[in-house]
Amino acid sequence: MTKEFDILSTKKVTFHLYGPVEASVDGTRLVLGSDKDRRMIVPLLLNIRRPVSYLELADWMWDGSPSSALDDLGQHMGDFRNRLAQLGLRGALVNRDRVCRLNVLPDQVDVHRLGAVLREVEGRDDRTAAGRLREALALCGGEPLAGLRGHRIDGCRQMLRAERRRAELMLIRVEFRLGYAAHRLPDLMRLFQERPEDTEVATLTMRALAIAGRQAEALAIHRRCCERLVELGMKVPEEMSHLHLHILRDDDPTPETRALETHR
Repeated sequence: MTKEFDILSTKKVTFHLYGPVEASVDGTRLVLGSDKDRRMIVPLLLNIRRPVSYLELADWMWDGSPSSALDDLGQHMGDFRNRLAQLGLRGALVNRDRVCRLNVLPDQVDVHRLGAVLREVEGRDDRTAAGRLREALALCGGEPLAGLRGHRIDGCRQMLRAERRRAELMLIRVEFRLGYAAHRLPDLMRLFQERPEDTEVATLTMRALAIAGRQAEALAIHRRCCERLVELGMKVPEEMSHLHLHILRDDDPTPETRALETHR
């Protein structure tokens, strides 16, 4: 649910770069102004607690910084400051000598929370890691920076997609170790369709399909990935070739697959 701002007396605020650029309070989404307002807010959220110059903000907002941009930016900055005050974050935006800093916590911005979880789970047991990753990914749904356009925006969108993909793959690997390979097939198939040349995803998808008894589909994944690799002048990894051979022969499961099956 998205609505215009009312006066809010709370400090439980989350900012979203996945989906539309918005804030939320207790599950209620709140708009953050016009397209230009939101394009200005993106670099501030990406660089929380670090200085961002007016020139950089103008480049994000106007894709080339027209001569009037720096004067107009002050009005957009004032509007954002008012919205922050309504969210209970008065004083969070520092603006001095045409350099700005947004002082919010990393945990208050979806992409920073996701990055923190990716670092944190490296040392956790698999069940804890899976729970933390699921929770972070649930916050990061939707097309990043939805509805916005611009050369800086488009580059940022690709970065955000890559970060979410990295988290999804980490969760899939963890859940494979927990014995939930078949449960991850819909996500694996989606990730494979997005990038059929991704040999890690192809190998995981083949293995999950083989565990589920869907050998013909696993072989089709291998064929499509190899076709794409040939197009790009890349080699087929040894691990994927070995798995392909096992599936063709309908051999006993590979050691990794056998270990997974013991958890089922």
